[in-house]
Amino acid sequence: MNASFKRPLALALALCMLLLSACAGGNGASSSMPSSEPSSSPSSEPSSNPGDDTRTVTDNIGNEVTVPARIDRIAIISTMPLASVYCMVAGDAKKLVALTPSSKNAAVTSFLSLVAPELTDASTAFSQGGAVNVEEVIGLAPDVVFYNTNNQGDAEAAADLTAAGIPCVGFSTSLAGGSTIETVNAWVTLLGQVLGEELQAEAIVDYGRSVEQMVAERVAGIPEGERKSALILTNYNASGITAAGSTFGRYWLKTIGADNVALEIEQAVGIVNLEQVYAWDPDVIFLNSFSAFTAEDLLNNTAVEGHDWSGLTAVQNGDVYKMPLGMYYWFPPCSDSPLALQWLAKHLYPELFEDIDMDQTILDYYQEFYGVTLTAEQLDALYNPPPESAMNT
Repeated sequence: MNASFKRPLALALALCMLLLSACAGGNGASSSMPSSEPSSSPSSEPSSNPGDDTRTVTDNIGNEVTVPARIDRIAIISTMPLASVYCMVAGDAKKLVALTPSSKNAAVTSFLSLVAPELTDASTAFSQGGAVNVEEVIGLAPDVVFYNTNNQGDAEAAADLTAAGIPCVGFSTSLAGGSTIETVNAWVTLLGQVLGEELQAEAIVDYGRSVEQMVAERVAGIPEGERKSALILTNYNASGITAAGSTFGRYWLKTIGADNVALEIEQAVGIVNLEQVYAWDPDVIFLNSFSAFTAEDLLNNTAVEGHDWSGLTAVQNGDVYKMPLGMYYWFPPCSDSPLALQWLAKHLYPELFEDIDMDQTILDYYQEFYGVTLTAEQLDALYNPPPESAMNT
């Protein structure tokens, strides 16, 4: 984890908005499974017959796409956490020939490099000034292209690639009202259909839904007046503070039974100042791992000179927590999202989730779904991402 993201706030915020605001549309323990299927899952099973050299899948926006039955080369032309989910389903990244620069940087500075060290070989040359160079993608000879349907430029590039004879499968970041669990599940299901790995995909989907159901059942009995208030800071550096508004932020806090103090932020990510944070005065603050700062920086006022966090309730009670960095940052949807949900819930209501041993839960999850045995040092690094892994410093 030696590469670094050293970018100014403007670029980092633009990237954050690209990933997060797209969700709004436009440019350990277990319980019984829910009985109904979410509308975000692909609406039909892939069709193929023995001997066929193609299969047809329905992507996240309802397009029927015919893909080769045998796929050897895959290009992901959008910046999104899809690579981590792909590697969970596929088991490696040997077929990934292209990633955007930001996606590749996120991959090589996270634990995804343990599962798929070959990601360092993925080409980024097609991404030029944040736009997709269609000719460069064609030159990579992909059997299939994956793209973010919520990014207009990427969708236009996918249309051009489709016209050139390359099948393009769309993955949406605005599914199920911003539910990270169901977004990941929809991606997993679609990837399983494209790759012919439905059995592994089914196990991943089942685990995520069982975790979500378990958390929901435990927090359901908390009276409205007794719920803890919480705030997720999506990023914080010397240039400013951004807070989670709609989509992912609302999903996380609603699902863990929190009183979300930032409901007034209508966009996915909003710029705020410290005075606004004081006005909200949340019981608990979660700091996303996009930031290079630690929870201790806020607790000890060692983050930004002139920023005094000491008067906040969360700081005075020691309830400031830095979100981990595993296969990807834990705030947006990623292959670690079921772990993130348990981690958030346990930190907000430790007494309700005291039976969940997060260390063992993470170790078991990584072993089962990634085939990775984490060492004690790696587990500590997951909880405490180094500054160089941040989106900017």
